[in-house]
Amino acid sequence: MTAPYKECLRKGCFRENRKIAMIPPIIKPGKEYNSDPSKYHPISLLNTEGKVLEKLLIRRIMHYLYKTEFLNNNQYGFTPQKSTVDAAMEVRQFIEPHLERRGVVLTASLNVKGAFGSAWWPAILKGLREAKCPHKFYYLIKEYLKNRKAVTAIDSLSKEKKHNKRLFARVLL
Repeated sequence: MTAPYKECLRKGCFRENRKIAMIPPIIKPGKEYNSDPSKYHPISLLNTEGKVLEKLLIRRIMHYLYKTEFLNNNQYGFTPQKSTVDAAMEVRQFIEPHLERRGVVLTASLNVKGAFGSAWWPAILKGLREAKCPHKFYYLIKEYLKNRKAVTAIDSLSKEKKHNKRLFARVLL
């Protein structure tokens, strides 16, 4: 059962049928009668094979990034044994001495809505190159990002949208 996944990781391939996301129309509680499209939770679900391969890829890349000490120690999101509580405690420890001296402290917080869909994929690939990510992982991610599709279906109606962000910019090849 693991052979096809090992082969994909070895060759750097992510088949088209593994990157079709299904987006079920899930309505947020209390917004059932609202006509605004934002009443839906934008949840996209990959098929099981795609999700398993995605998890394997993420684990291998994260292992590489930790092994090479490429990540910043202040990275809290998507980091094992670190949480938003840890990040908040770190901020608290940093600002408490200033507040005790009646100093002024300014903070800024950023939450990117639809971060994956908004991410500039050529920059992600460029960052992987700069991190000297192994070629097989780089090409697997490049394949993972290329020719993605999202399908929304309600009853007998369905709508498919291709999602591709000019991955093949000259700077990345």
